[in-house]
Amino acid sequence: MSRWPGRAQLGMGVGAGEMLIVDGISSQGAHVSSMLPLRDYLPGASSPETAIWEPAISTAMAQAGKISGRLQVSVSDDWVRYWTITPPVGLGSLAEMRALAANRFEQLFGAAAESWYIEADWRDDRTMLACAVPKALTTALNEVSRQSGCTLGSIVPESVRLINRDAASLGNDGWVCSFGVHSFLALLRSDGRLLSARQFRFDLLPSLPEVLARLETETLRMGVDMPQDVFLLGDAPPLVELRDRPQLRIVVVGRQRALPTPIGLDRKTDAYRLALYGAMK
Repeated sequence: MSRWPGRAQLGMGVGAGEMLIVDGISSQGAHVSSMLPLRDYLPGASSPETAIWEPAISTAMAQAGKISGRLQVSVSDDWVRYWTITPPVGLGSLAEMRALAANRFEQLFGAAAESWYIEADWRDDRTMLACAVPKALTTALNEVSRQSGCTLGSIVPESVRLINRDAASLGNDGWVCSFGVHSFLALLRSDGRLLSARQFRFDLLPSLPEVLARLETETLRMGVDMPQDVFLLGDAPPLVELRDRPQLRIVVVGRQRALPTPIGLDRKTDAYRLALYGAMK
């Protein structure tokens, strides 16, 4: 496939079932220079811990042809784990906070932290959101991008991309729910501080009332009141009338952004949307 003239940034989407590269956007649309199904190129794909990423990434970069520039990678939440860390008083060094995050990860997910790359908004004075992506994925992306002549600009989980992109539209209080194809991340905030983070997985997208029921259960578990505001990002369920919850304010964020037409692709997939998050940064 040939390169797209006048491209700005390179975006790669590591979706739930495919990997895709967008190498330029114009008035005609977004040029897709590479797309491959992960089931055919990702050995061990049944588990994030066992997946071998180098063949898929190498094939995707080879399909894209000779490319250069900064590659911004967005990773589907299918491959990501989220949790919270609350540093105890007296814990201050970054090394100590990383050790605490790794220990909590192993307690929650029953997996070896050494097989995952863990990041957070590290600070010692409040609860933090932590996330992890398979270390085999980050290692392969670093190695293959270097061999391909492009610079790896970032590797960012799906929900983190969305929340950072739309941060100015999110209030300081309420639930923030970011939806992917098989899960949604729910963050509860009060006065701008994070109280809770839960990743709810699903086979079929739940309805808005079903989403709210899960959020209400979580607030009861925490012993706090259900907030008035609920912010929805990503592929959220359609809005419906909530006669039994008149006090709630549902705010859909970012849905008004129309995706450019994909050039070289017959449909807008989750990997395409993820690639655009980087290409349109």
